[in-house]
Amino acid sequence: MSFSQMFFNAGSRKRRYLCFMTNKLPRKKVTMPPNPCATRWNSWFFAVQYHREYFGLYKEFIEMETQVCGRSVPQSVERLQDMLQDPNLAQSLNVQINIMADKCKHILNLLDIFESRRPVTTKIFNYLEDLQVVIAANKEMQYEVCDEYLKEFDLPRRTKTEILRTVGEAYVNAEEKLTKYMSDGQPAIEFLQEVRVFDPRHIAFLDDSVESYKAIPGFTHVPRHEFDSYFTALRAALSGVVDLDVFWDGVQERLPVLSSLAHRYKDAVSNSADAERSNSIDKLVLSSRRRSTTNQNLKALVFLCHNQRILSGAFERDEREKGKVIEGEDMEEWEDMDIEGEGMEDDE
Repeated sequence: MSFSQMFFNAGSRKRRYLCFMTNKLPRKKVTMPPNPCATRWNSWFFAVQYHREYFGLYKEFIEMETQVCGRSVPQSVERLQDMLQDPNLAQSLNVQINIMADKCKHILNLLDIFESRRPVTTKIFNYLEDLQVVIAANKEMQYEVCDEYLKEFDLPRRTKTEILRTVGEAYVNAEEKLTKYMSDGQPAIEFLQEVRVFDPRHIAFLDDSVESYKAIPGFTHVPRHEFDSYFTALRAALSGVVDLDVFWDGVQERLPVLSSLAHRYKDAVSNSADAERSNSIDKLVLSSRRRSTTNQNLKALVFLCHNQRILSGAFERDEREKGKVIEGEDMEEWEDMDIEGEGMEDDE
């Protein structure tokens, strides 16, 4: 947060930062660091990964800024200087940033999956169970997890113990929150657990009783012979199924009720990403020159804008870019950005 605040309404400092980093790393495309936003989990992880890459250059830049500012040094710069001048604190921060930058990759991958336009409803519960296993394993093996990062630095025993405690608490808190989410925190958790029945690759591990799927509306009306045929006669031929649309279209005559339910629920919308994107498009379409636009025309313009991006492949390009090297915002975007990231809430 101190790093973000240092650049708030400070265009000259941003320019000096970019020039400094360009001189130090002439072969790299230098960008401003990502601005963490409270409403976007991945923005914090992106910031951590950015700071891991450039942490070794920060002390020199902060010292240079202190000299440039003279007596008018901002509090954020003073805080950063105090952190980086203390060798133990600086190394401790570096270790924790390195640990988080590596361990957050699994969560970032899940966020990309959940926010994408690819159907994942039948896989969500499995992804959450896998995340539980990852968190539990790291919690139980925190000493092994941290050892490879600690051995690179000459830290006092007390500092190492404090880092281990901090990492352990982080995993304990994460495990508690995820366990609560998967028990009573997510109202649709039973539906997400049961909807896996519409993916034939999962039925070998699921209950073969119609009564076990009460969270799926209409499932109790599935004829017993259809359900038995799906779970027994077809099981042998289901191991290679990949495309669920093709599969359920192919068995529609044989399993009409099940097929109808599968088409209705297997791709149920499981996130609000598109709703948030539509709000962003609203903001772009309803510019200062269109304040007299009627609601009907606004809906039509948003519809055209959204679908034009789909037809042009813009969303797919955005998703591919997520897998590339993390890039910060342009300087112009930072000029109007709030410290807490409020200006990013409507940007997707």
